Amino acid sequence: MGKQRILVIDDDETITSLLQGILEWAGFEVCIAGNAAEANRHIWEGAKPSLIVLDLMMPFLSGDKVAGIYKGNEATRDIPILYISGKPESELQTIVRETGAAGYLQKPFGAAKVVDAVRAVLG
Repeated sequence: MGKQRILVIDDDETITSLLQGILEWAGFEVCIAGNAAEANRHIWEGAKPSLIVLDLMMPFLSGDKVAGIYKGNEATRDIPILYISGKPESELQTIVRETGAAGYLQKPFGAAKVVDAVRAVLG
């Protein structure tokens, strides 16, 4: 079996670089998208990801709206979504519950927390 593929969607290049380094170090294949349009290209033109790590606060189309689109599409609804955000934990818990996401990572986060959260979602 090949590496599990993770799609990271965030408009902040510092965050995407950090997450890519952490996740690749942990043995995952990582694709990066700076917005929903780039993410769609990865999903529809590449191999379907095992997990989407999605920033909630993005310009034009927020992460919860992007998640709603994916959860509403039969081809992508089963891909688990892990939000990343600096929002308060109580607000993140509500968003996860309302959108059917698998969980969240609250910023700031360390490498161990990222890897533990991803492995918990992927089993």
